[in-house]
Amino acid sequence: MFRSLIKCVAAGVVWTAGSMSAYAADFEWKMFTIYDVADKQTEWAKGFAAEVKEATGGRLNIRVFSGSELPYKGVDVYRAIAGRQIEIGHSPTGFIASDLPVVAAMSMPFVCTDMHKFFDGALPKVRPMMDQAISDKFKATPIMHWAMPGQQIWSVPEVKTIADLKGRKIRTWNREQVETLDKLGATSASITTAEVTQALQLGTVDGAITAAINANNWHWSQVLKNGYMFNITLSHEVISANNAALAELPEDVRKTFMEVAVRWEAKFREEVFRLDSAAREALVGQGMTLSEPNADDAKALREMTVEIGKNWAEANGEVAQEILTGIQEGCK
Repeated sequence: MFRSLIKCVAAGVVWTAGSMSAYAADFEWKMFTIYDVADKQTEWAKGFAAEVKEATGGRLNIRVFSGSELPYKGVDVYRAIAGRQIEIGHSPTGFIASDLPVVAAMSMPFVCTDMHKFFDGALPKVRPMMDQAISDKFKATPIMHWAMPGQQIWSVPEVKTIADLKGRKIRTWNREQVETLDKLGATSASITTAEVTQALQLGTVDGAITAAINANNWHWSQVLKNGYMFNITLSHEVISANNAALAELPEDVRKTFMEVAVRWEAKFREEVFRLDSAAREALVGQGMTLSEPNADDAKALREMTVEIGKNWAEANGEVAQEILTGIQEGCK
């Protein structure tokens, strides 16, 4: 009986191991997004990963990690891809610019503030140049380009004119925002995405630059009541995969993966348009005041920041100038 029991246990172990290997993915990847676990952007990333798994018959499994689940800041994401600490990463180009300045063209104040014009006119002109630069620098292939809507200032103190920003401390996420605030007499603070809400609650900063979607997702109506809708730029976002990891995939799996990425790039864009209008409506309904710049302030903002783009292009060479010009022409 004892020998029979041993045989049964052994058979069970073999069956279990066989069953586990039958259901295990051939390729296990990690994907990191700067957004937090409850954010819609993270939800979309998980939807993309789920469709990849289904479309590849379970051969490629992508685990999605949010901004609070791995110890990476925005500026670390593409470095982590290059070092293959993660196989897929998601970050605005504003964070990448410290390592690869030419992709920061969309960060220039007022270069493009219309998502339709960016997707339809500007991006097709500059995408090949941006993709090549990212591949050369980070050994990564961009698989999705999309954008968050206009970036505004959300604040605890009331801000209705550019004069109200003087002396305020505002969280920024790229150099051009720092330069813009400097011109307005405000100071800047660099804080990770996951820590911004707490910084507002503690008074570490008076406000932060982001889109209405994020302000709504992060429940900022509970900690502040003011949105200054100056819409300085869009946040160009890029999701990329490590080149070596892509090369390791069998041709059929890689083809399916890229097809799913194309579908989800369109979904990301569609969701952004829908959520932007819904977020603004929700924030107003929650008692927030959204103030548009008056005509004089809008004109002054554009005039005082135009040199930022010119200086950036001159400092970063021919490719940077070509990308900036392509965006400007595409967004007219």
